[in-house]
Amino acid sequence: MKRHQGFSLVELMVAIAIGLVILAGVITVFIAQRQVYGTATAQASIQNSENAIAAIVGPAVRGAGFTGCGSFATAGTIINTSAGSLPYNFSSPLFGYDATASMSGLNAAGDSNTGDWSPALDSSLTGLPEAGSDVLAVGGELPGTIPVPVTNIVGNSGQLTIQSQPFASPSTATVQPGMIGAVSDCAKSISFVIFSQAGANSNNLIIHHDQGSGVGSNKQAGFAPNFPQGSQFVLLQQEVFYVGQGPGGQSALYGAVMMCGQWQSLAVLSTGCSKGNGNNSGASAPQPLVPGVDNMQILYGIGSGGATQEWVPASQVTNWSQVYAVRMGFLVEGPLGSAPPGGNPTQWSVLGTTVTVPADTRLRHVYVMTQSIRNATL
Repeated sequence: MKRHQGFSLVELMVAIAIGLVILAGVITVFIAQRQVYGTATAQASIQNSENAIAAIVGPAVRGAGFTGCGSFATAGTIINTSAGSLPYNFSSPLFGYDATASMSGLNAAGDSNTGDWSPALDSSLTGLPEAGSDVLAVGGELPGTIPVPVTNIVGNSGQLTIQSQPFASPSTATVQPGMIGAVSDCAKSISFVIFSQAGANSNNLIIHHDQGSGVGSNKQAGFAPNFPQGSQFVLLQQEVFYVGQGPGGQSALYGAVMMCGQWQSLAVLSTGCSKGNGNNSGASAPQPLVPGVDNMQILYGIGSGGATQEWVPASQVTNWSQVYAVRMGFLVEGPLGSAPPGGNPTQWSVLGTTVTVPADTRLRHVYVMTQSIRNATL
């Protein structure tokens, strides 16, 4: 009778112990590799966010104050504005608001206290930005458009004719009621609200800038002084950037344009208003441009003769026409679990302002960009 061979209890326990050691090593390597992958993915995500900020905010700041071939110092307007308010105010290339309150938390609701900024936040922006982040408003040429010649213009009438659509090919966008335009003859320029247009997508587009009533309408139809045939027409926009409550539990960088008397998403530029001096019943609320932006701080380069001499917050700017450059700092975050163990500070310095965040597991990075305002010295 043959005797069956097998493992003894001791041999079995040794084998199990060796197996557990190997398994623990595999798990350790897997966890480490997953952390490395998560960190690398978060770093790529943060880099993409920073590239998006540069691509969106950079051109808007760089082109602030552009109203055609005329200098900013000779720019005028026929748009009705409210004294001391921001909407449709093109008296300076940009305006800023310095946050004086601390962050109330990540992805907090919009702050309704306009006194939490210096100067006080414009009432039209009440409840949009989060407390603790600065706000920037810029006015200049609408991105994606080009100046086009004016083929017919009568100074005391409410219309002018342009040679072609100002949207560069291959764009299919068109001039819409409620958009802001400007006419310039290189010695002067006047901004106005487009009331209606005829002949979309064709040459010799007729643009009406009739007189209306209320903020955001034209206080007169005609221009004074007159502009000669051959002047330039450009499309303008007034845009505001701020950090607000975003989807997915993350704060986000928002951009909103003033159109039809309201701050709206960029999508409104393709639909316009029923009339240039009326509110849009189908208004589109501002939408997030870049998710995962915890905080934004801004310094302004001021000086004289086109030379920046010092950097100050908005609260210390006394003449916005003497701002020659803008330095913006952003605290950008990655997804949960992206920070390596022990590598996630709770306090960050953003352009000299201390920003406190929760002790979570998000990887973060401070991104700083500096933009010169190319039209500030014209």
